[in-house]
Amino acid sequence: MRIVISASNGKSLVNFRGSLIREMIHRGHEVICTSIEPLDDMKDEINKLGAKYHCIPGTRTDINIFSNIKMIVNFIRAYRVLKPDLCFLYMSKPVVFGGLAAIICRIRHIVVFVTGLEVVFYSNGIKNIILRIILIIFFKIVHRKCDSVFFMSHDDYTKMLRWKVVKKDQAILVNGSGVNMEHFTRKDMPEADTVCMTARLLWSKGIREYAQAAEIVRIKYPWVNFLLVGGLDENPEALSEQELEAIIKKGYVHYYGYKEDVRPYLEECSIFVLPSYHEGNGRSIVEAEAVGRPVITTTAPGCCETVIDGYNGFLIPPKDGKALADKIILLLENKKMKMNMAEYSYQLCCEKYDVRLINQVFIENMKL
Repeated sequence: MRIVISASNGKSLVNFRGSLIREMIHRGHEVICTSIEPLDDMKDEINKLGAKYHCIPGTRTDINIFSNIKMIVNFIRAYRVLKPDLCFLYMSKPVVFGGLAAIICRIRHIVVFVTGLEVVFYSNGIKNIILRIILIIFFKIVHRKCDSVFFMSHDDYTKMLRWKVVKKDQAILVNGSGVNMEHFTRKDMPEADTVCMTARLLWSKGIREYAQAAEIVRIKYPWVNFLLVGGLDENPEALSEQELEAIIKKGYVHYYGYKEDVRPYLEECSIFVLPSYHEGNGRSIVEAEAVGRPVITTTAPGCCETVIDGYNGFLIPPKDGKALADKIILLLENKKMKMNMAEYSYQLCCEKYDVRLINQVFIENMKL
């Protein structure tokens, strides 16, 4: 088959879908990846996977009606040239615009992967309510023509079923994107007390709470290091350079910017945290578990599924920097608990999040 995988973030094709792409190619299928990044920015990385790359111009966050109509037209033109047998779509714009284009172009097989609902599904205000209604309508139109709709968050899965956006016989729940446990390998716990957070720099990832917790902990234990790894973003929820600089200036958090490879920072830390307000299924959490680290995250959708509270880490309420600090201190003061949770994190990752297990679910349900 000729399979087109469409996303609105080219890096995610490599970082999150790379193993699936390789598996599809290994099974004899031709894979073409599409995103908004120019051909020269992506083709080499995609070619290394054994796939091809095709640019479909557009934006990830612009809601201007004219630019979005233009993006739909770009999808239609691309699919008429590429002539896929199957479209695998994830992220909102590829799902909506790519899905409509696939229907118009009469693509035989359409598959959607819901990697996390947009911020409008978690935000108040008239603008967000209107956008939410529009997205639900378009999701219904696209999903009606899909062979399968995969979900990585149980909360998203139940919401979509309740809203009748997807039929039960289409909906398939998977344990996230999975993690390559040959790439993210188990490492011994370091002696130094180091806390790490890897995430895009969005307020909804819990950056504010992380900074608050770092200040509380370091006043009591000044030798504890707090690492922050991640890049600035164009998302409306993103920190500005000035806001990031204000956090760094306080001196409690060491910022390392965006990194292609986060493994050195996961290996350096003894505690991993992600105080996010919502996730599809916390990929950074699973990466930390593969390395063998206790995790503190929130009870928010997409986070709570990845940690068993009191077993391989702790679940705290979202937007609570004090609760985050308390759990960090508890682990700092209880080395045996920390070591046990690290071991259980690794075991949980092996049992649920190994990418080979996740890929098998995709392959079997897409009948590849």
